[in-house]
Amino acid sequence: MKKALNLTNVCVKTLSAVEAEPNRSNQHELNGVSQLKNILGPNRCSFDIRFSIRGEDSYTVSNVTWYDSREKHPTRSEYRLYFQTNDVMNQAKAGSTLILGIDVSDNFWGELII
Repeated sequence: MKKALNLTNVCVKTLSAVEAEPNRSNQHELNGVSQLKNILGPNRCSFDIRFSIRGEDSYTVSNVTWYDSREKHPTRSEYRLYFQTNDVMNQAKAGSTLILGIDVSDNFWGELII
């Protein structure tokens, strides 16, 4: 049985079709909601994330990039979390929930609830 993740600085995100379904968008990006910006801050950064599916023992490590897609615009910002194709996110659907947060070992997680 999988041990529950003990996450801090958590963001709960309901995925839209363009975030989750490759036939709707090939961008592999999550819209940067304010809770995610509170966790990651305003600066561009890349780091590893552990993607898992709720209730399963395994996880996939993938690199992600947090950035402002309008960083050159003087008055607008539009944050995105770009992720690489991986086995977990390939199972996401519109309406799936993704819990994003940091564990006690400072690992960043994305736990998918399908």
